[in-house]
Amino acid sequence: MRKALGAAALGCGIVLGAWAAPVDEQVLPAQGPLRAATVQRMLLLDGARAGGRIVAVGARGYILVSADQGATWSRARAPEAPLLTAVDFADAKDGWAVGHDSVILATTDGGDTWTQQFSAPSEQRPLLDVLFVSRETGFAVGAYGAYYETTDGGRSWNVRKIIPDDKHLNAIVQTAPGKLLIVGEAGTILVSDDGGKSWNPVASPYKGSLFGAVVASDGTVVAFGLRGHIYRSTDAGRTWTAVDNASDATLMGATRLPDDALVLAGAAGTVLASRDNGRSFVAVATGTTRALATAILGGPNTVLLLGEAGAREVPLPLERRSEGKP
Repeated sequence: MRKALGAAALGCGIVLGAWAAPVDEQVLPAQGPLRAATVQRMLLLDGARAGGRIVAVGARGYILVSADQGATWSRARAPEAPLLTAVDFADAKDGWAVGHDSVILATTDGGDTWTQQFSAPSEQRPLLDVLFVSRETGFAVGAYGAYYETTDGGRSWNVRKIIPDDKHLNAIVQTAPGKLLIVGEAGTILVSDDGGKSWNPVASPYKGSLFGAVVASDGTVVAFGLRGHIYRSTDAGRTWTAVDNASDATLMGATRLPDDALVLAGAAGTVLASRDNGRSFVAVATGTTRALATAILGGPNTVLLLGEAGAREVPLPLERRSEGKP
């Protein structure tokens, strides 16, 4: 389970200047173990579970791997790449990362080494999310309507135009077997009932940008975006209802934990958790005001937050309560 929000880098003011100057390889080696202080200076935009490991991606094409729930990190061996915005794994070994220049990288060893499968810098369309529904079938979406698909594990990628305009496609999720959903700029919501062969727009509850979506254990889809807007759908994205949220901080990424809690993360260190399939959310103390791009499973009863200040782990409250807008 992962949530990609490289769209934050385009539209939400996340600073991309980390490591603006050349750095000593003793501080930031080309590969191998990283100091904790080094990780805290990195901009990380997404992360995913690869079996028992965590793989995170971010600025300057950095790919980090942790085998101990985020306590320590190593830099993976990867080709030179621009900003990476999203990462997804089909299983414990096979994964893909996407980013600016329409770059697509792949790994077959759980994230230790990566190769480039695709790149199209001349198109100037950053990719913002990637989803593989099997080892062979995957999708990458991004800015200005970018949409790529593969049926051979990424050995070849087919480009398609699935919307008439050039709105940013910010995130793609699988809502059920054979059913997919894309959310994007200006309230764009698209659904597919045939595994991506065709896409249909649905009426949006919001005209601002939606940056991500997450699927609850009962099949409910929760979408979120600018100014803390949260919406909930019980019919795979065809109709939506608003969810109360006391915060107006933009929400950028999300995950569903093994205990079925939903966790949303965003600007100003905001983290919200739901234990009722997205009907209500409670704020989680994070101890930071730095922008967070997403949250993923950490150690026991914790979530690992990725964003402007690298990776940090925070405890997740167990109580059930809700906070509504005044």
